[in-house]
Amino acid sequence: MEKRALAEGWTPSRYLLTLCNEELLWRESEKLRRYKKEARLPVAKTLSEYDFNQVPELNDAQFRQLCETTDWVDAGENVLLFDASGLGKNHLAAAIVDGVVAQGYRARFYSAGELLQESAAETE
Repeated sequence: MEKRALAEGWTPSRYLLTLCNEELLWRESEKLRRYKKEARLPVAKTLSEYDFNQVPELNDAQFRQLCETTDWVDAGENVLLFDASGLGKNHLAAAIVDGVVAQGYRARFYSAGELLQESAAETE
């Protein structure tokens, strides 16, 4: 960036402003990378990869809203998914966590088994 600033004749204030903006972008990118790692998401479980035709009674608009908005997070609400095996609950839960993390929130993905194990460990 220094070479570009010199070549284009930037003022010191423009150079510092650009440098600060680059730093802010890098920090935000690193924060999201860290949050994504902390979320412990399973690989390739996004909403765009879920086949809503598999379970026609699911309201895909409601799941999209959970992924794209954070009003429910700000209100301190949780999302629990339960139904028969093999319907993609883990996939949908991971997609919701992925959407929330992408908006700068910390979130953690738990399968039902992990949640029960952690809860049992805390009560011991």
